[in-house]
Amino acid sequence: MAMTTRFIDNLSHDCLRTKAAKVALEHVIDALTPSSVIGIGTGATVEVFIQLLKQSGTEFSHCVSSSERSSKAIAEAGLKELAIAECDRVDFYIDGIDEGMADGITVKGGGAALAREKVLATLAMSFITIADSGRLVNQLGQFPLPVEVLPAAQKAVFNALRSLGGEPVLREGCLTDNGNIILDVSGLDLTEPKSRERELNAIAGVVENGIFAQRSADFMAFSNSEGTHWLSRIMKPQ
Repeated sequence: MAMTTRFIDNLSHDCLRTKAAKVALEHVIDALTPSSVIGIGTGATVEVFIQLLKQSGTEFSHCVSSSERSSKAIAEAGLKELAIAECDRVDFYIDGIDEGMADGITVKGGGAALAREKVLATLAMSFITIADSGRLVNQLGQFPLPVEVLPAAQKAVFNALRSLGGEPVLREGCLTDNGNIILDVSGLDLTEPKSRERELNAIAGVVENGIFAQRSADFMAFSNSEGTHWLSRIMKPQ
């Protein structure tokens, strides 16, 4: 334990991403075994985590990626990857968030990988989020909610979202790894995120939405500009 703690303490402190990624690594590193499967989300903070994981030299079985972008980062780090279609379990899933509450419920999808990210989060024994402290909110809705939509259903879903009080905007130039479009939706009432998540996914043509409430985070790490870490182990009701 002392050796791994020393290793982590000596890592770079030059940015908020590194600070948050360090906390995630510290949380999982001593629990990893040669059979462990690590799920990798999408985004710049997770790419820092990939580099730190490689530098640690810790033995584990393989990674499972939520996107082509992350698969490229995993390959460049020389880490082993199993295709998500072949994955039936994940020990630790690490990902960034666009915004999240202290109860572990988050909004994700800024990197347009929300559908695969939710698959990995649902498979994971432990879902860990890493972000700067500005992503911590008391109420969801400050960040437009990403919704992945079949291209043929764009107009129908657009109208359905507006009927719910949302203001959807097509994310220009964005096509997901699944070949779908993203609508970023402002103005939705997200005070009941679990029911809203189910409601949105029931709209014909919606592939997935960015509310992670049915599968919320188990452990959240936030970094701030003072160089400290704020961690929260989420206590879920039994």
